[in-house]
Amino acid sequence: MPARELSLPRNRRPVPTSTRLTTWRLPVVAYVTLLVLLPVLVVGGAMATGWWSTAGHGGVAPAGAGAGAGAPVVPADPADVKGSMTVRQVADAFAPITTAEILAAFGAPATTPDTAQLKTLVTGGGGGTDIPAFRVWLERQLPH
Repeated sequence: MPARELSLPRNRRPVPTSTRLTTWRLPVVAYVTLLVLLPVLVVGGAMATGWWSTAGHGGVAPAGAGAGAGAPVVPADPADVKGSMTVRQVADAFAPITTAEILAAFGAPATTPDTAQLKTLVTGGGGGTDIPAFRVWLERQLPH
């Protein structure tokens, strides 16, 4: 026999009790806008604060990154040298090597400016030296 307080009279059916909870209807346009705008704002904000950067380009160190904040990122190892770096950046990073030696390694004229990117020296008739070969040359030039 069922409990009396849980049984309904025969001519009645159960009706759910109303709660104070309500659902908030979001229009489709607002939903789509939110889905598109939120990732753009997150990525844009991260790029603006320096937390997001693309790999492979010299770039700038994030603000507040310690000594030299805001200065171009310099490689610490010849394997970190990229084609987008300038001759001056490589010469500054590996102090015993001069810009003239770097230009000679590529077979570039001595009148080439030190602001030239390494990839332009490769494509501009650099005598067949490419970036991987330059990294090997750079490794051999450094004192161990």
